Amino acid sequence: MNTPLVALEGVWLAQAMKYSTWLYPTVETVHIWGIGMLFGSVVLMDLRVLGLGKALDYTALSRLGIVVSVLGFSLAVITGSMLFITHAADLIASRLFILKMCLIFLLITNAILLRMRVVINPATKAQAVISLVGWASVIGLGRWLAYV
Repeated sequence: MNTPLVALEGVWLAQAMKYSTWLYPTVETVHIWGIGMLFGSVVLMDLRVLGLGKALDYTALSRLGIVVSVLGFSLAVITGSMLFITHAADLIASRLFILKMCLIFLLITNAILLRMRVVINPATKAQAVISLVGWASVIGLGRWLAYV
């Protein structure tokens, strides 16, 4: 059966990723760097919303955090797509993968809404907690995908 996902696994990049000794682990390493940049900046910004680091100017921290988050997220998306095409059919059939992708979509929406808020209030703090727990869950789901 030649589904589009199986065809995707046959493209030259997917084949190079599968059969190269160094390419897949290199891409995975860059993927982890992107995740680290994204999650690190999210943690700092969300902890600031929750009241830690009050001496840090929220606006300046947010400006820097958004740049680092976007760069980290971009790295993770590009490299994650490269990792995906090597096992597309298996991943798309995985409930964990679907859950991870849905959670990422919801967390991106939450991040946009959270960063649009001007005033820090209980709702904003709840969004920050959701963000922290959610992104940690995305990382956990990604690790579980390698073993389940």
